[in-house]
Amino acid sequence: MGAVLGYAYHASSSQGKSDEDEDEDKFSSYSQTRIYRRASAPSECLEELVIPSFPKSGVVIGMDIGGTLAKIAICFSPQQTKMASKLKAFLDSQDRYGETGRRDKKYDFQLEDGAAVVFVKFESSRTLDGIELIKQNKLISVQTSVACTGGGAVKFNSAFQNQLRLGWHEVDEMQALVSGITFLIQHVPKSIFAFDHSSEDAVATKKYLKVGEGSRYPCLLVNVGSGVSILHLESRTKYRRVGGSSSGGATFFGLAKIISECKTWKEALDLARNGDSKKVDLLVGDIYGGHYTKLGLKADTIAAYFGKLARIDREQVTKEDLMAALLKLITYTIGNTAFLYARIYAPKDVIFTGNFLRDNDLAKSKINFMVRRLSEGKINTLFMEREGYYGALGAMLHAKHPKEEDCPRSRDSGDAKSPVLETKGDRPEPKLEAGC
Repeated sequence: MGAVLGYAYHASSSQGKSDEDEDEDKFSSYSQTRIYRRASAPSECLEELVIPSFPKSGVVIGMDIGGTLAKIAICFSPQQTKMASKLKAFLDSQDRYGETGRRDKKYDFQLEDGAAVVFVKFESSRTLDGIELIKQNKLISVQTSVACTGGGAVKFNSAFQNQLRLGWHEVDEMQALVSGITFLIQHVPKSIFAFDHSSEDAVATKKYLKVGEGSRYPCLLVNVGSGVSILHLESRTKYRRVGGSSSGGATFFGLAKIISECKTWKEALDLARNGDSKKVDLLVGDIYGGHYTKLGLKADTIAAYFGKLARIDREQVTKEDLMAALLKLITYTIGNTAFLYARIYAPKDVIFTGNFLRDNDLAKSKINFMVRRLSEGKINTLFMEREGYYGALGAMLHAKHPKEEDCPRSRDSGDAKSPVLETKGDRPEPKLEAGC
């Protein structure tokens, strides 16, 4: 898997050398056949995604700082340096960091050559607290490769540079998203799956695709976050946003708080899971007494979301029923929107991703049902694991190494320049757990 990762290293004797010198020597010799792939435009650099060669710190970090959550992907070299070992030990010692920092161990993975990737998230509002935690525990060095995407890449630029003496490499959000997803499909087992049923109410059983079998171009990538963005991927190197919808995860949760007075996302989903939407939605069968065969409409087809409430009193349905109907409205709308775009672009696969689908198999199952039903089973609906971390992972793949002159603590001796330090990268910056 070294070719996939795209780096090499040589172990050196560390006898009589400082920890910093030892870390530097471990990464001072690199294979001359190493291929560096950088993207100057959003739709480049997808033909063969690789993790950048490791800097002296032995750590490459990607961050996606959004409006609500900040997500971090951290890749550790198979041969850990002192700095990498310290950071890894800190992350492994606990699952929580500060007030909102959380380790998502279930998403961690290891590549064939031993490189490990771990994931951390925290509330974006606590980013400055996270910086303070990093400073207090001396978790990263200026020789760590870091890239960032999302609105926070701009918002917290100066804070990372001034307080941690780090450089700042910003990555386009769509570029990071597509890169992260493509890398997982190409190289990480059990990253993409289909459901083995077409019923929205059946117990979801995942059928994982083999590595490399993820998407057959052209395909649509439907990213469901606060709203919905739809990308058309013509190949690994060519994609563009073609549309979307304003009805997404934020719509669901915002209306859920009004309808049921729920306080958390989990509470909203639990209510929806225990309700019966048929008590709220007006069906074709309610109007025609059965199937409307002339138009090919089955009796259970929804004629009007929440339509029964026009005929009955609010007290006749529970908040669970209302929440079940709300989830169906949002997921069916997403599925219907994706189907209509699929009619236009004729993709072989439609891949659904996004934070709304994170740990939400109920929503995935309903979206799958709607697309399969509308397309009569002709459109393949696929879903991803590690929801929410694709941007961070993609940013990590585009991280650039710090130049030697940008590293205040680099050796003053006239060492031979490392190919890693000579790559077209700017400076690095890490930001991992949040003491947020």
